[in-house]
Amino acid sequence: MIWFFIALVSALVILALVFPFLRRNDTAAADGLGVFSGQLAELARDRELGLIDEAEARQVELDINRRLLAAQQYAELDGSPSARLRQAGIVLSAVATMAAVAIYMNTGSPQLIGQAPVQQVEMPEQVRELVTEVNALAERLMQNPDDPDGWAGLGQAYLALGRFGEAAIAFNNAINSRPDSAELFALLGQAYVFSENGALTPAAREAFSRALELEPENIIARVYLAEAVLQDGDLERGAQLLRAVRDELAEDDPARQFIDARLASLPEAP
Repeated sequence: MIWFFIALVSALVILALVFPFLRRNDTAAADGLGVFSGQLAELARDRELGLIDEAEARQVELDINRRLLAAQQYAELDGSPSARLRQAGIVLSAVATMAAVAIYMNTGSPQLIGQAPVQQVEMPEQVRELVTEVNALAERLMQNPDDPDGWAGLGQAYLALGRFGEAAIAFNNAINSRPDSAELFALLGQAYVFSENGALTPAAREAFSRALELEPENIIARVYLAEAVLQDGDLERGAQLLRAVRDELAEDDPARQFIDARLASLPEAP
């Protein structure tokens, strides 16, 4: 049954694509001539009502008549496309439709037609409310973009929702107004890292480096740049950088526990 349906739809698509090549263009030309006639009639009414002075009316009438003459000359030409053009259009339409069907059969899932759809997990009420508030905030910021605090808050909300690409855009908008904020650059770097599943991309490294330039003691930037060194394969240097940050933290600082766990996961951790 599905194969009959696909064949029927393909035939209808080919017919819809080919039909314009089989039509003449006479109707379109006639419609164009009618437009000029309507313009002349409207000009005559404006003259009678005194809405346009005689000199301007004559100029407009000359312009309409000139375009009308050109349209009449064009309408006298053959309005049908050449035989080669029609044949090429028909062949290309058929080939494009068959290619679309072949691609669908290769990558699509026609066997799923008629099956019950997969039930989507219902979003908790609190999450729905948060998403609604975040979307409302985004709309307000689009209307009033000069609000770095609003963009920063929106970026952090996007991070919490896992919308990392949108978070990066929001932090960039905040940085446009506050280019000297190390915190914003660190948050931007985190958004880039999360969007790449933990990879320290050049964009993320640049953001963390900028945060470190503005605030040399920024813990987040130092930890992530140490992770960049580890990802580059320099385990010894990366471990040294992480230990230097850890030694500056309090014993009960969650960041210290994270660093200890990361050091323990290294192949040659001391």
